[in-house]
Amino acid sequence: MQYAVGKSPIFIGGAPRSGTTLLRAIVNASRNIVCGPEMRVIPALCHLAEQIETSHLDVLSTDYGLDADALNARFAKTIDTLLSPLHVRTGARVAEKTPANILHFSQLRRLFPDSPLIGIVRDGRDVVASLLSMDWRDSKGRPMAITQDAGAAAELWVHSVQAGARMHDDPNYLELRYERLVTDPENEIERLFDKLGEDAAAKARALDHARHFDRDAGSTESSAERVAQPIDASAIGRWQRDLDDRQLAQIDAVAGRVLRTLGYA
Repeated sequence: MQYAVGKSPIFIGGAPRSGTTLLRAIVNASRNIVCGPEMRVIPALCHLAEQIETSHLDVLSTDYGLDADALNARFAKTIDTLLSPLHVRTGARVAEKTPANILHFSQLRRLFPDSPLIGIVRDGRDVVASLLSMDWRDSKGRPMAITQDAGAAAELWVHSVQAGARMHDDPNYLELRYERLVTDPENEIERLFDKLGEDAAAKARALDHARHFDRDAGSTESSAERVAQPIDASAIGRWQRDLDDRQLAQIDAVAGRVLRTLGYA
């Protein structure tokens, strides 16, 4: 797909409960960008594209004349077709926030060479504490492992953080820290909007994101009610009151090295 400069889709991701919904609200506060409730489809399409390229590209290339570039072009067109109605309805540049996007940023870069990719990282212990408070269920109605087991939640956090780290050399990737975003929102929003090419008026609106956020638009977003309030730092360090020694030991066994590398422990 060919986009005008500065108009390619924006993709936002991070571990669940890392602040991705807050990022959506901030970005959506700009009149020039629209970021609707998480679609959840794009990670599935990226996963399918990765599977096909890994397992079936030989047949597609030899028998059907579809090489990797042609395959990627078709998946990019599919994603663009899903996002285009929102652009047509609003006239704004489209951003899509689904936490699991970050696991497929490498694939999204192949599909959308010019798209900004925005990742957010939060203290993994706070992420785990938040995940364990969720009542999320799978398609069969069973509680999801990441809401029941600290080790499983920590493993998802590690995978998400490492997926973002693989993009650090990408000039159109920006990584934000949740803790900095809520303690110094003015500077962090400026970094974000400079990357997205937004002006001072958009930054000012983003600092007052709660005024523009529709908490009812994202029925599947667990953080919508919280994000509808002004930014504050009260959720930093929740692990200290919410997690017991056994859970902290589980987290350390899975994520301790990454936590220390990032300066969290």
